[in-house]
Amino acid sequence: MKVYEFTKKEEKEDKSSPPDKKFFSAFTFIIAFILLIFGVYFIYINRYHPAIQNLLIGKLGAGVVQKPSSIPFDIEAESQIKVYKEYIVFCSKDGLKAMNKEGQEEWSIALTLSNPMIETTDKYILLTDKGGREVHVVTNYSIICTKKTEEPIKMAKINDKGYFAVVTEEKGYEGKVTVYNPQGLELYKWFSVENPIIDVDISPDGKRMAVCTLDVKKGKVSGGIVFFNLNEVKPYAGVVIEDTLLAGIRFYKDNDLIAVGDNQVVGFSSEGIQQWSIPFEERILQAYNMDSKDMVVIALGRGKDGGLIGNDSSIEIINRNGQKQGSYKVDGEVKFLSVQDDFIAFNNKRDVCIITPRGAEVASATSSKDIRDIQLFQNKREVLLVSRNSLDVLELRRKQ
Repeated sequence: MKVYEFTKKEEKEDKSSPPDKKFFSAFTFIIAFILLIFGVYFIYINRYHPAIQNLLIGKLGAGVVQKPSSIPFDIEAESQIKVYKEYIVFCSKDGLKAMNKEGQEEWSIALTLSNPMIETTDKYILLTDKGGREVHVVTNYSIICTKKTEEPIKMAKINDKGYFAVVTEEKGYEGKVTVYNPQGLELYKWFSVENPIIDVDISPDGKRMAVCTLDVKKGKVSGGIVFFNLNEVKPYAGVVIEDTLLAGIRFYKDNDLIAVGDNQVVGFSSEGIQQWSIPFEERILQAYNMDSKDMVVIALGRGKDGGLIGNDSSIEIINRNGQKQGSYKVDGEVKFLSVQDDFIAFNNKRDVCIITPRGAEVASATSSKDIRDIQLFQNKREVLLVSRNSLDVLELRRKQ
């Protein structure tokens, strides 16, 4: 009975309370929710600031630890190793094999290849036999498309949506580019009359293509870029970057394009008009990575006449608008770079370092072996080190 009376009393008190109490509570909740949204947005747009990075990921410092066992593996000279999803993918003359991080085979595809080349995205694997006449698209652990060419293949490229381009030799020309949709339907074909093809890329929406060429018309080495709409017969733009040997190109958001050369990085609008350039001045390009959707990462060293001077190198991070986001000084030469979203991994001899786009170091470790390649997994918590006779996985751990 007391409980009943107590309940009724509370109800009576509630009825006699001020009528705007419920309104005040709802108003307070809305204000708190709005502040939470603004707080999350503030952290996101400032996620590269060192203070925010420390808040989100902690000071990793010496927080890179090697997993208990490495994977014994004899790396053939003609083989390639990539990270695909959470697998380690090994491509050799016998085809494709995927292993887990303990070295156990998960799946494989038997093929006969003479000089295998492999390209990976989040979803697709593009497997090409350089000098051969077949290219294969793999997803969900099986081949979904195979294209045969009449002439030997020079290179191939695939974008995140599965559109791919194949560069082949062609009699009477310096090369031919053929573009396919994810189902293998031919969309476009272009023949390069005078200039060898260095690189090719397809826009994220699969509607445009850019071809990078070597231009020697004026008796000096220059880089050429030709821009195409895949629904138009002729290119809509073309540029020559004089005295620059281009190494690679990539489309970014809104079909902007960035080109990396031996002495500068150059940015173009979707119309093929140059918007900005960053010269290397007296520095030499050691390595570069264009895997990120928002930035290009380059490693530069002081040099003269094509050779390095001293051990003063640096990692430079440039966003797609040509703005320098950050840099990191390195005491030695950088040979390998790997990028996954907000993390950049690189090596200096046997030292491995992880930094953010602002150039803040978050983790480092030293390998006991000579490093042949390094690659970040998509989970951004682990990095694969490739040496001559083993594969080692290093794991990022928060400092306790």
